[in-house]
Amino acid sequence: MSNEPDLTKLNIVFNGQKTPPLKINQLFDSRRFNHFTAITGHVEADFVNQYLSKFIQAEVVIGAQENARGKSAEEVVTKVALTDALLAVANKKPAKLFEALSSSNQANILNGLFQFEYAPVQAIYSRFYLLSNPDTGDTRVILGSIDLDQASFDDQHNQYSEILIFDNDKRLFNNLMDHFKHDIKPVLRPYFSDNLLQAAQKQLDESAKDKSGGSNVVILDNDTTNAIAAADMTDIISHDVQQQMDTNIIPHDTTISMRNVTMDRSQVKEAIERDTKQHDTVYTLQKTSVSPRAAKPKIKSREKIYEQVKEALVSGMSPQQRSAEKKYTTFLYDRPMERNLVNNNSGLYVPNDAGTHPIPFGKLATISQIRESLKSIDDVMKGYQKYVIDYSDDYGKRFYEAILYCFTAPFLWEIRTKASLNPEDGNDVPNFLIFGATAGSGKSTLLRIINQLTWNTDRSLIDFGTIYPEETAQKKNKTVEAIEHYMKEGSSYPVLLDEIEPYFFQQDQYSRHLVVDTMNELINHPQAVAPLIGTTNYDSGFTMLRETARRTYYLQIDKVIDDRLKGEANRYIYNVRQTLNNTLFKDFVMRMANLLEDDNTAWRMFDQKTGRLDFLANTRKIFKSYYEMAGIEIPPYFADTICDDFKESSRNTWAKLYLTQEDDFKYRKEDDSLLFDISKLNTLNGFTADSIEEYRNALPIELCVDGINGKRGKFVEIKAPDFFKWIGEHNPYEEDEQTHEDNSGQAAEEPKKKGFWARLFG
Repeated sequence: MSNEPDLTKLNIVFNGQKTPPLKINQLFDSRRFNHFTAITGHVEADFVNQYLSKFIQAEVVIGAQENARGKSAEEVVTKVALTDALLAVANKKPAKLFEALSSSNQANILNGLFQFEYAPVQAIYSRFYLLSNPDTGDTRVILGSIDLDQASFDDQHNQYSEILIFDNDKRLFNNLMDHFKHDIKPVLRPYFSDNLLQAAQKQLDESAKDKSGGSNVVILDNDTTNAIAAADMTDIISHDVQQQMDTNIIPHDTTISMRNVTMDRSQVKEAIERDTKQHDTVYTLQKTSVSPRAAKPKIKSREKIYEQVKEALVSGMSPQQRSAEKKYTTFLYDRPMERNLVNNNSGLYVPNDAGTHPIPFGKLATISQIRESLKSIDDVMKGYQKYVIDYSDDYGKRFYEAILYCFTAPFLWEIRTKASLNPEDGNDVPNFLIFGATAGSGKSTLLRIINQLTWNTDRSLIDFGTIYPEETAQKKNKTVEAIEHYMKEGSSYPVLLDEIEPYFFQQDQYSRHLVVDTMNELINHPQAVAPLIGTTNYDSGFTMLRETARRTYYLQIDKVIDDRLKGEANRYIYNVRQTLNNTLFKDFVMRMANLLEDDNTAWRMFDQKTGRLDFLANTRKIFKSYYEMAGIEIPPYFADTICDDFKESSRNTWAKLYLTQEDDFKYRKEDDSLLFDISKLNTLNGFTADSIEEYRNALPIELCVDGINGKRGKFVEIKAPDFFKWIGEHNPYEEDEQTHEDNSGQAAEEPKKKGFWARLFG
């Protein structure tokens, strides 16, 4: 007597009544119905040959597999539908399916009686099967988690499936058929392309001429299927995608998504590698959980399995990696769905002191507390004002802007979703704030101050160079991996990173991987990823890759504290820091949460001068209200808009180069351009080893003739009028009537220079 439980895994409901299992040929009854329309996820040739051959007409759509969840609309087109279509053709799946069909079904396809289709730019998850007989008027609708393969109907296959059958439910049948014809049909293309069908028909025609005896079955050789695959892949991109853009089925800017499809490839590769390792670990765990040599293997004791599991979970990490992982310990979780302003819940949570459960974070402050907090910030700014050489209020805005950014940091991912009309806009709300600073400028102290103002401690800083010991193999790669791990812990409190080494910004495999790929992930899949606020040593040659700069908020802190007053400055700032706390930050999160919940809050506010989105605009409004409540005038160092220091730094870099190396810029009259031999920026001429790439990265692409190509190679070619306008210098190659003799025969007076150099030195 069998001890197996009586479990029904294939649940069939016929017109609302549970019914015993039906045979496949009873479900797809070709004697009662002669027309068949289906959207399925997988098709087996044997299934078609056995169960669908006797239908007079059949239309089968091969939809998408369940692999597009969590992807953006653009990614569904490029990374799911189009990628799957191209891979299917590259792997010759259509040709293999066609060859595996019976000769009669091949003939049905060639004669247009059977149609197999797919959607190269849309992911179709619909699953339904429509059977009908126009002569009798009978209809059948089959819904369920099944495909056109044997496994879907195997009750012993250790999978649970539902099959719902509705006979002669005309309303349901017509609804689905109309949906198919009007909504789905326009995005479909033949699965068996014209190239494939022409090759098949040619082979049949040749076979018919063979007097020694031909065959009605099509079997194509490799050379033919290779040629078909190449032609079909070309047609998918050049014809199918273009046609669906022309008919507005997909957006016209899909080409931008196609161009950017590889931008986060490194993260995808890492995810695949991680997934492979996890599978290997779990497979090994299964294997070792049973006795290895017994004839009838038994599962080991719970104690032994527990030890194996613990070992497996840490086996992929070295002690150094575990030590590096623990350096980030500051957690602030943003949960907008839990936000309840009536109960003073900002939606932010922190672990309780014991770390056993989360507790709400945020509390409205009194007017006197707000006043005291503003006074503490003012005392900080007075320190910079008093002890920094050549301090100005405009320079002080950088420090204040850093405070505003850190206050806003936990909500940046929410602000990004509200301020973006399309994914590309998301880059205007950067998840990275970098201070380009000289030694002795107080950059590390600034990090500690904003840590105190938000977290009430100065111990959250992570030193970039000591995440891993100096002797660690592949230290650079592992350091960036650790930072990425810190950012993706689920917390939205910023990672505070001190002394980031210049290679991170200048070498593609590091900054592009972390900054560019992370931002692309954030704009396509909004989530709470901790912002990064970091410092790096600034020298006259600091640059970032263009893609990195586009996604980074850069503030230049290049003035130093007076050496003669350092002792006094240290004592002053130490005393000020004793007064700092996060009372104002706790109040701020409540007010920002209120703005985020208000549908009338404007998030797309642009600076009229620079044209940039001011993603901190509402933060500025809250702080202005603080000064109003406290009865304090808004200080002159208050930042009114986004600072654009990277562009200014790049401009200064090239302005100085032109003014000191003017003879090296060769003018081409026919193109109105300047040619510059960038290889001259070498150590023999007094430049650093990295100067070539530093200057190349600092040159805006829009100034280059032929775009990015104008920046590559030994010579860079620059649009002369735009270049001189950018660096603020007179264009000596511009036709100027004042330089010609006037009617009296005397030359006009040479205008005074009002360019960068004149502004710099008066």
